[in-house]
This record gives sequence, structure tokens and C-alpha cells, in this order.
Amino acid sequence: MDARRVIKRILILAGLFAAGVLVFNFIAMPMLVHQRDAVIVPDLRNMTESQATQILKRLGLNVKVGRSEYDPQVPKEFVVSHSPRPNDTLKTGRTVTLITSLGPRTERVPDVVKQPLRSARGVIEHAGLAVGRVSRVKRAGEERESVIATNPPAGEVLRMGEVVDLVVAVSGGGVAYLMPDLTKQDLFIVRDRLEKLGFRVASVRYEAQEGVFPNTIIEQRPAAGARIREGESVELVASSSN
Repeated sequence: MDARRVIKRILILAGLFAAGVLVFNFIAMPMLVHQRDAVIVPDLRNMTESQATQILKRLGLNVKVGRSEYDPQVPKEFVVSHSPRPNDTLKTGRTVTLITSLGPRTERVPDVVKQPLRSARGVIEHAGLAVGRVSRVKRAGEERESVIATNPPAGEVLRMGEVVDLVVAVSGGGVAYLMPDLTKQDLFIVRDRLEKLGFRVASVRYEAQEGVFPNTIIEQRPAAGARIREGESVELVASSSN
């Protein structure tokens, strides 16, 4: 091999070595340094905001709560998602934004008592709830189908999409009952119960009676043991405060 070829090969090898040094100094080394200053974002989903914050702080990352949203699967104040996502690489000192849960969306059962069935159904569905079983009971003097009770009752909190059952009164002879003994009971409690059962308290008369607490029932019509149908009226006599 002549001297020229040897010198040429030496120059080529020297050039390759110099290029390698440049690549390491300007490309590989910054990448290695960058990786030492970076961390892999952990999966923070289904942790509480407090737990996620503690983990990120230990990794040298900042935390921000971006927003909260309803989620039927994730409990309130737990992390739904975050950005950057799990397993992404992030430089220390940067910020991870958390999306937290408000829990499942809830609604209160609307008061639809005395409303026609069709209207009640619309009100319940507009509230984000579903109408479940509709039970019909006959009631004397009823001219149209109207709601007399809901299960759960009005005001109870349900998750979106949960079911409300309805009890609807329809025209008919009404169910017959044996009249219970209402005497010695509180007037206001009895009247409320009678009306919820579909009876009408036609009149209340007061009479003074010694030794009897005011607003205590002392007489009733129909009398105890008589038959009475839904929708029929009841007359009461209660003790006065004099």
C-alpha cells in the first residue's frame, strides 16, 4: 500500500472521529441532559386531587386544576383525566393540569301530584329522570287520570336517568274501607293522612271540652266501623282551646 493511500485513510478516520465528537457534544449530550431533567407523568386517574398533588410535587412538577365535570363513574373530587397524559415525558418545573369529577349529575324529583299523567311524565323526563312503573287506582268522582303519589317522593335526590314510579287515580267506584276510630288523635295529623289517602275532610267543627288537649278529635262522621269509599267526605269535631 503506497503512502498516499495510508494518509488518505488516516484523514478519513480522523474526520469520522471529529464528526462523532460533534454529534455527541451537540446532539446526544443535550438529549441525555434533557432526559435527566425530565420525568414520566404517572397515571393520576381515580386519585383524589390531594393525592395527585402530593405525587406531582415529589416529582418536581406543578399542579393546576383546569375544570371539574360530572362523571357517573368517578367519585366527586377524584381525578378524571389530566394533561399531559399518563406516561408522557415532562420537564421538571412544568405544570400538569387536572380535570376533577363533580360526581354523577343529580336531580330532585319534581312535584307532579295532581298533574295529568301526560304532563307529569313530561316534567319528570325534562328533569333528566325516567318514568318507571305507573300504577292506577280507581277513585270515585275522578274525571281524568292524575298523579296522586310518586316513588321516590318529590324533593328526593336521584342520579340522572334514575326511575320515578307513579301512582295515578282513574275514574271508578273507589276502594271501600272500614272507617277507623279517629277520636283522641291530633286533628292536623289525621286530616293530612285522610287527604293523602284520597278522602275529603268536608268540615271541621270545634267544641269546648274540659280535660282534652286542644285540636284533639272528639267526634267523627262516618263513625268508626262504617264503610267509606275513596273520594268520599269525612266530618270531624275537635276540641277547642277555650
